[in-house]
Amino acid sequence: MPKGFVSFAEVKRAVSMEAVLSRYGLLADLTKKGRNLAGPCPFCKGTSARQFQVNLEKNAWYCFGCKQGGNVLDFVATREGVGVRAAALKLDSWFELGLVGKEPGGATSEAPAEEPPIKELRTSNPPLTFTLKTLDPAHPNLAPLGIGAETLAHFGAGYCTKGLLKGRLAIPVHNRVGELVAYVGLATGDEEPRYLFPPNFHPTLEVMNLDHLAEFAAEEGPLYLVPEIDGVLRLTESGCVAVLGLFDGTLSSDQEEAIGGALALFERLVLVGEGFTDRTVARLARYAAVSWIAAHPGDPGEEFEEAPAESEEEA
Repeated sequence: MPKGFVSFAEVKRAVSMEAVLSRYGLLADLTKKGRNLAGPCPFCKGTSARQFQVNLEKNAWYCFGCKQGGNVLDFVATREGVGVRAAALKLDSWFELGLVGKEPGGATSEAPAEEPPIKELRTSNPPLTFTLKTLDPAHPNLAPLGIGAETLAHFGAGYCTKGLLKGRLAIPVHNRVGELVAYVGLATGDEEPRYLFPPNFHPTLEVMNLDHLAEFAAEEGPLYLVPEIDGVLRLTESGCVAVLGLFDGTLSSDQEEAIGGALALFERLVLVGEGFTDRTVARLARYAAVSWIAAHPGDPGEEFEEAPAESEEEA
C-alpha cells in the first residue's frame, strides 16, 4: 500500500459518485429520479427499485435495506472490504489524481489509522404476521390530540377499540425497509403510560418514518427529527415532510447509524422539541450541522437555537 498523506476531502471533491458507479459497472442498474439515482442495492442485493439511493448533487448514497450510506470513500470501502484510507488510495490510483503525499500547506503528518471493516448488521424486530384493520383515524375520541384524520390515515394510524391498545391511538411502526414491526398505543388524554409498547418490541432498533425516507430525500431543506413518535404525526400535519422520530429522546447506536446514513442526503438536521438529551444532540452533531428548536415550525415565538457543540470524546 502506498505510504504518505492523502486528503480525504480532496479525494471526495475530485471523484463523483457517478464516476465510481460507472467504474464498477453499476449505472445500468439505476434509474434517474429527479436529482437522485435509484435501484437495487449492490451490497445487500435487494430487489426493490427504490432501496438504493444516490444523490448526485451531494455526492452521497444510502441503502434502506442494509442501512449503510455515506460518500464515495464509504462506498469504495464497503465494496472492497477495506478501511477509508485504503479506499482513498484506490480512488487516487484509479482516477490518477496524484494526491498521495500532497498535504495542504506543506505540513507533515503521519498517515491516519485505517478504519475497521464494516460491521455486520444487528438484531432486528421481526415483522408482524397481522394488521389491525378496524383502526378509525376520524374517531371523535382522538380530537384532543389535535391531529387531523388525513394525517393519521397517511400513517395508517387510528383509534383502537379492542385488544392491548384499546382506547388509544394505535400508530404503526415500520422498519427501514417498510415491514410492519409493531403498533404503539398513544394515550388520548392523561392516561399512563403515555405510550404503550407491545411485548418483545425493541424501539431502540427503529426510527419512526425512516421507511419513507426515499420519498422525501429529494425535498429541499433540512431533515427534521423529533424525540417521540407522535411528533412525526404533528410535524407532518404542519406541512413538514422530511421528518424522523425517536421514541424517548435517547439515541441507540442502531438509531445513530441509521440517521447518520440518512443525513448523507440532507444539508442539515433540525431537532424539534425539548425531549432530547444533550448526549443525543452531541452525537448527531458529528454528522451534520444541527439546529434545535423547542416548538414546531409555524408555532408562535419559534426561535432557532444552535445545538450545543461537544467534542466526540466528550460525547
